[in-house]
Amino acid sequence: MLTSLDIKTPEYNSRLKLWLSKLMFDSMKVELRCAGEIKLKHIEYINRSGKVNFKKIDKEVKAQRNRLLCNKNTTLPKNSGYKRFCSKEFEYRLCTNLAISILCRLKSSNLNVGVLDVDASFTSLLKYLLKYTDSVVVVSGETDIYKEVGEQLLNELGAPIRISKSLRSLENCDLIIAPKGLPSNAVIKTDSVVLTTKKPQKHFDSTVVYDYRIELEEPLSKLCPECLSQVYFASALYTMCHLYKLGSSVPTLCITENKVHTPSSLKVLVQNIADKTLT
Repeated sequence: MLTSLDIKTPEYNSRLKLWLSKLMFDSMKVELRCAGEIKLKHIEYINRSGKVNFKKIDKEVKAQRNRLLCNKNTTLPKNSGYKRFCSKEFEYRLCTNLAISILCRLKSSNLNVGVLDVDASFTSLLKYLLKYTDSVVVVSGETDIYKEVGEQLLNELGAPIRISKSLRSLENCDLIIAPKGLPSNAVIKTDSVVLTTKKPQKHFDSTVVYDYRIELEEPLSKLCPECLSQVYFASALYTMCHLYKLGSSVPTLCITENKVHTPSSLKVLVQNIADKTLT
């Protein structure tokens, strides 16, 4: 069972109402939601007194305290065993799925693709990329692992990959896939497209996608609490409930520093890069 917590603190538009609120009791509502075999206990706590009673919440949370679903703004008590659920695995899948979705719809395979995979977590991605492009460079600290992967792919597909430890190997790439983030010292082209899951600490003039949105289908969409994003909730379903069918999801919206894209608009952007490479 999943457990989610939403702590709401009412806003008061006068000092009198704020003072009166101190005399009021907090309230808590617990709702059980089900979608097939997936069950969610949703706890809504109304904080009127200004001090959240976690002992009361704890009676409902119980063993789920170390993987509690809640938004980033929720303050959990320190040294109490409470911990917000957090996993990037599903977002990594959205990032790599988006890359494959873009590449498979291009008219041409004349595109330089770079993969930044420092700890060799995404070796299985390569065989999908090589279906749509014959120019792939991998930057990784685990070059020995990738050399073995490269030999296998060369034998199976007849397609070679380049392997490097240097970030400078990405500077000529048109599309860069960096699921775990793009370092500030990376050197990339201004007209490249980068797919990642973390907003870079440094501004890049290229198109860097780092956040995603999805639309869950019913009944999962109705199961998702309003206080949580659907990507975060889907991450819990994927990781804790082993709902691996969500692993084929492709984002509906892709967010950059100053623009929101769709997979289709990103495909057009990457296609334009490929067309320039041809001329």
